[in-house]
Amino acid sequence: MKKIKDLIYDYNDIFVALLIIAVAGAIILWRVTNIMAYPDYLAGKEQTQSGEVDFTDVDLTPTDVDNFNENPEDIDTQTPEGGGSGEQTPADDPSQEDPTQTAQTDTDGNYIVEIPKGSSALGIARILKSQGIISDEDAFMEKVEEMGATMKMKYGTYKIPQGSSAEEIINILM
Repeated sequence: MKKIKDLIYDYNDIFVALLIIAVAGAIILWRVTNIMAYPDYLAGKEQTQSGEVDFTDVDLTPTDVDNFNENPEDIDTQTPEGGGSGEQTPADDPSQEDPTQTAQTDTDGNYIVEIPKGSSALGIARILKSQGIISDEDAFMEKVEEMGATMKMKYGTYKIPQGSSAEEIINILM
């Protein structure tokens, strides 16, 4: 028994080194095999791309579409809000509100306005104008720029007293 212990003690470092070499060799062999198989994978992929396309699962039945050549008056030719200046805003822009919406008021006569997250200063001006809190977006934006509050206005729900000036509204929103 003592000879076995001595043998293990003497050759323990060698056994650990051989084990590490075996594991490293297995990993290298595994990765080299994958690397060597990659050109075959690319050739197979290229072959399937250059082959004919299978349309068996595609529904190719014709569908009826509106023919605006017959009734050109059905086409909506009105320019978008903003005079068609080429500036388009995405449909999911949180700063765009329904222009016919009126502001909610609390029992004290304060306007309750909700500013969505991600609204720009211009978007906030549009919201305030659409709810009847301000009368002129441009004048409000000039005041915002004058006060340096373009990036300082925050989102959330605010109570704005009726008859507040643009400066007071901006201070509330900051």
